[in-house]
Amino acid sequence: MATKKKSKTSPKKSTTKTKRIPRQDALPGMGDSKIAAIETAALDYAEIRDKRQELTGQESSLKKELLTLMHKLGKTEYKRNGISVKVVTEEETVKVRVKEESDDTEITVKAEKSPEDVAEAVGA
Repeated sequence: MATKKKSKTSPKKSTTKTKRIPRQDALPGMGDSKIAAIETAALDYAEIRDKRQELTGQESSLKKELLTLMHKLGKTEYKRNGISVKVVTEEETVKVRVKEESDDTEITVKAEKSPEDVAEAVGA
């Protein structure tokens, strides 16, 4: 059996409490027998998938906020203390790198608004 990799935790943790999917034990005399391992694995997967989908929405909002700030301040690149943010204008993408002791993580996100929409929203 393969071992699970530890996921990296971010410094910010979600303040929303995770809603667990209800699980029901088998009742005596029922003809439909379940395979507990499959059902448990499926429910675990569904819970993790739902968390990921919620985080995707938060990531998208934060990405838009970062892109708006970069445009508002007239920056195409920002570097300081291991944090690197670069706006790629051809694709309207923000690339973020945060370097820790031995970690080099790169996040690439594509904007959903054009530069004109962002400039209009900022009031530039």
